Amino acid sequence: MKNQKELTSTINNAARLHGHLGPFLVIGVRMGEIAKKELLASDNQQTNLLTKAKVPLFPPYSCLLDGIQVTTTCTVGNQRLTIENSNKICVEFTRQDSGKRLKITLSSRMINELEKKLKEQALTEKYALELASVPQNQLFDLEMQ
Repeated sequence: MKNQKELTSTINNAARLHGHLGPFLVIGVRMGEIAKKELLASDNQQTNLLTKAKVPLFPPYSCLLDGIQVTTTCTVGNQRLTIENSNKICVEFTRQDSGKRLKITLSSRMINELEKKLKEQALTEKYALELASVPQNQLFDLEMQ
């Protein structure tokens, strides 16, 4: 995993592409970074990665897709990112050469917290940056296959 300074730089790059900084963008960046760490030995292997995202296809939820695209180079354009409308937030990353898969699901505790913040209109840049340092096991449930 990247150190905090590198992660912040990646988040800033994602925000430039996306147009603003928000919590779901950071969540996508974190998912992509975890997938690279768990499945790839080097950045040279990124073209080996396929991503299938299940997410509600409207903002702010769909914003996580841009974070995934920035970190993994899996994009809709190169057809290594496929998207399915879902009421869950779950992304499956597959390494093509080995078939090794990692399923990352946003934890129910985190979903509840995000829903509460959304209702309070508190999905701020400050909160987004806080998510950058939340321990991985508090954000996600991981399943290696």
